[in-house]
Amino acid sequence: MENKKQLNYRLIFILLSVAFISPSIVYLLKGRKIIDLVSSFTFFFTEPTWKCTPAKVIGTIFFIGIFIALAFVYYKILKNHKKEFETGKKVAIFITTVSILFFIMLPLTSTDVFYYIGTGWSEAHYGVNPYYTSVNDVMAESEEAENDEMLLKMKGVWSGQTIVYGPVWPFICKILSGLSMGNLFVALFIYKLFNLCLHLINTYLIYKITNKRNLFALLYGINPLILFDGLANAHNELLLIFLILLGLYFFVKKKNVALTVISFALGAAVKYVAILLIPFIILYHYRKEKLFKKILYSFLWAILFIVVIALCYCVYMRNFDFLNGILTQQGKFVNSIFTPIAIKDFDLALAVSKGFMLAFIVIYLITILKLLFTRKQYIFSTFIRKYNGLLVLFLFGTITNFQSWYTLWLLPTMIWDSSKNIKWLSMITIFSELCNIVYFIAYEHYMFGAIYPIILLVAMVISNVLCEKKLHSNEIKIENQEKK
Repeated sequence: MENKKQLNYRLIFILLSVAFISPSIVYLLKGRKIIDLVSSFTFFFTEPTWKCTPAKVIGTIFFIGIFIALAFVYYKILKNHKKEFETGKKVAIFITTVSILFFIMLPLTSTDVFYYIGTGWSEAHYGVNPYYTSVNDVMAESEEAENDEMLLKMKGVWSGQTIVYGPVWPFICKILSGLSMGNLFVALFIYKLFNLCLHLINTYLIYKITNKRNLFALLYGINPLILFDGLANAHNELLLIFLILLGLYFFVKKKNVALTVISFALGAAVKYVAILLIPFIILYHYRKEKLFKKILYSFLWAILFIVVIALCYCVYMRNFDFLNGILTQQGKFVNSIFTPIAIKDFDLALAVSKGFMLAFIVIYLITILKLLFTRKQYIFSTFIRKYNGLLVLFLFGTITNFQSWYTLWLLPTMIWDSSKNIKWLSMITIFSELCNIVYFIAYEHYMFGAIYPIILLVAMVISNVLCEKKLHSNEIKIENQEKK
């Protein structure tokens, strides 16, 4: 009877996944075009509007209900994974099945994938440098571009923005968009297929790094946020996660520091956050060496790291205007703790955010210096846990343009944390997506509102208290067992 109950968790998870993708299937079966797709969970039965309508309320309740149920079953599967899955093969089949279901789901709460498609196509087909020429510029200069659906789909949302990512990403976009031959549906399929492959590879890397532990493969592989934002909305976080995990695999399993540094440098050439991890890896590797050797080796590996990044940037860079698109991201106030201030006084919010960034840099450098000068032989997980704490601080205390899918950055190194922290960090990924209920109600009007960060901060506090309470409860149980 118990085995039947455990089997049902997997079945329920799949059924919930099907319910999630059903609007997308309905949309496609009706023969509607991708260019008409609206970034809203209620797209399948209502037109987008800035006002709160009954249809939006229904759509929001539909989303919240399914997502909460999916999260609940997710934790049930993790808790009972030994009974649910006898072999790694069954885990692989389950993760692949669920991943394919979310691969089918159309992008609902983000237009980023169409930004990737458009900038990639502008380079592949029109031969422009996406760091200096926006899609609006391409459409203004070319009569063909004015009616190109690959560019029209991002018009009015991202079309005036040059590329905001490191050079590895636009290079990949150029290839992926070029393969579509100018067909928007095919382009979306290719980008989603690319992410599906990355997701399955990432799951396998975690499986290998953790000595074939099914729990950690499931922790990453069926995380509701990564399924929704990594596979359905097709964000480029999956490439960043792949390069970080690849570097960790080279370090943990192959003991190859050079390949680790190169992988992290390529990751930083997608999104700069990968830079934060590399000092922890290097200092751990040379933890038994004397101070002079620690500094020397750190300097030499830093040179390799910089060289790899510089080579990536040389592909696109003409002058320092190249950095304009990247730097503008920190000047936007969306969904962050600074947003409530920005509503009242933009300049004050900018000043406060710079102060927080400076404080983070000081805390980060102090942490690195302590690890540099310490004589204690810390284990690897200790180094990574310190990094995880700083990453959480960076996510919620410095980024001014915060989005729910950024919390996916926590997943590659979460596996080395304590059981309590793993649960808390995974809950953050769940809550960050649930806070998007603001999006469903108000469409994109919330973008400069304060509701999202307030809900998220409250949710983080509640989740931390729940984890502490659970830990305390477990400690009492262990104490009682020992007394008996």
